[in-house]
Order: sequence, then structure tokens, then C-alpha cells
Amino acid sequence: MRSFFGNPYAKGQYEYLEARKRQQLHITLVCAFVVAAFVGAGLIVDHTTKNILSIPGILMVLPTANFLVTYLALLKGKPLDPVKREQAREYEANGLALFHLMYVDEKGKRHYMEHVTVYQNAVVAYAPSVKEAERVALESDCITRLRKKGVSLRLKVYTDWQEYWNRLLEINKEIPEDQVKLVEKAQELMLGMSL
Repeated sequence: MRSFFGNPYAKGQYEYLEARKRQQLHITLVCAFVVAAFVGAGLIVDHTTKNILSIPGILMVLPTANFLVTYLALLKGKPLDPVKREQAREYEANGLALFHLMYVDEKGKRHYMEHVTVYQNAVVAYAPSVKEAERVALESDCITRLRKKGVSLRLKVYTDWQEYWNRLLEINKEIPEDQVKLVEKAQELMLGMSL
């Protein structure tokens, strides 16, 4: 049985984003309830907020705010259109595709990537919400971070699905045996740099 707070999907799976949103919302609501319960109990017992019961409630405000901020950041991400997902199903079946990555750059800025494909010599991503002015900085940041971890791959971010899809059609869906470890490491790193 799945727990109330658990997420049965791994980061990078299509269903992960919606499950993570629900998880963050549930945790935020429970924490907010705990805050209200402690402060409310203090008011009922002592008719003032200046009591020992208010302290745990006040201490829970910061974690509650952190969960809320993560939830609000995840709201920025929308699931990939089912028609586009069906188009890219073959890449998902081959283990090349990652979905719904909230990439966090070196400065802490979050960039939402709807679909990412990692293959033998490059990473391509579909990120329609990324503005053209920040696309180059995002590519540069990601390439630099991958290289620091020993993965030397090119990266291209597309904001138009048709351009992205045309690029996907050009790549070989079968990974050569000697490149499997590199692709897996690159996928791990991309997942590690994402919420």
C-alpha cells in the first residue's frame, strides 16, 4: 500500500510531476494543520499565544513555508501534452527519455523542461517556458555542470516542439553497448540537478 506522503514514481517518469505536486500539497497542509493546532491549543489553554504550546507551532512555520515554496515552484510545470508523449513513447521505451525536470542552475534559478532525451553524444531538451534570452545561459550552465562530473556531452534546449521532434528523429534510438554507462550517468546527473 502506498503511503499518504509517498511518491510511487521515480523522478524522470511521466507521472512523477503530478504525484510530486500532490505529495508537496499534502505535506504542506499537514504542517499547516500542526502549526494551527499548537497555536490554537495554546490559545484555548492559556488564552494567550505567549505559552509553551506556541513554540512548536512557531518552529513549524519555516518547514511549512519551505514545502509551500516547493509546491508553488512545481505548479509552474505542466504535464507534457498526451499527443506529444505518444509521439515520444519510443524514446521512453528505450530508456532515453526523462519527463518534467525542474532543472536548478548554479544560481538557484529553476527552469522547467517538459521532455529531455539523453543519447550517446548529446542531451536535447524541450522547454517551452524557457525564454530565448536565458536558453543559452541554461545550456552553458548544464554543460559546465555535466563536465565537472566527468560527462562531456553537448546540450541543446528547444522551445518549439516541432524543432525538438525533428531533432529526435535524427538520433539513433539504439545506444551502442560501450555508451550505455555514459548515457546512464548523464541521466543520473540530469535528475540530480533537478527538483
